[in-house]
Amino acid sequence: MRYKVTVSYDGRNYAGFQSQINALAIQDVIEAALFRIFSEKIRIIMSSRTDAGVHALGQVFHFDSDKEKEPGKLKYSINSLLPDDIHVKKVEIVPESFHARFSVKKKTYEYLINTGEYDVFLKGYAYQCFYPLDIEKMKEGAKLLTGRHDFTSFNTSSLKEYPDQVREISEFSIRKKGKMLKITVTSTGFLRNMVRIMVGTLIDVGRGHKTLDDIRRMLEEPSKGTRRYNADPNGLYLKKIFY
Repeated sequence: MRYKVTVSYDGRNYAGFQSQINALAIQDVIEAALFRIFSEKIRIIMSSRTDAGVHALGQVFHFDSDKEKEPGKLKYSINSLLPDDIHVKKVEIVPESFHARFSVKKKTYEYLINTGEYDVFLKGYAYQCFYPLDIEKMKEGAKLLTGRHDFTSFNTSSLKEYPDQVREISEFSIRKKGKMLKITVTSTGFLRNMVRIMVGTLIDVGRGHKTLDDIRRMLEEPSKGTRRYNADPNGLYLKKIFY
């Protein structure tokens, strides 16, 4: 049986989703729960890695087992063994042709920025910006990043590992409601730290530390040597995976 699971989590207490040496990852906690339920070692395959401190509203993973479990009961069983900062939202039985990573059509991330006074209740859940931002300039910058580009300047994945760093962004929107700025980015695929570096670049534009021409240059002359700002992970959310 192949099980597809949709999970949400608060990433503050973990070293990311994927298992790591000498650090607790969300994958470790979930696999420990599955071991107790299935009495066998279960290895889950995730749709997307998330870094330490990054949250998820709709992360997806799959795993296989010869044991058949009713999805609703399995969801309850997993949640009963998870800490309260990780929660399974849905369990489905899917065909073996489904793959949590390779079947993905697109992904949506959100980034939250508090543009108002420091809010203790947003600590760990939004980037708290102490500087005035030119939001209209940031929106212009987001338009430049929308479409198909070489994003070598906007990620930390090595060219040796990923020689082709061309990606296509179908949505890059910036909306302000009250003091909260919400940045939404959708693409068929992202490279390591790509969303955080793009957001960091837009924050620099909003603060006047970078210009729109700087973004154009980063796209037209892609380079790993480009000076860039990686926005705080706590404002980032993996919102939805589309299949």
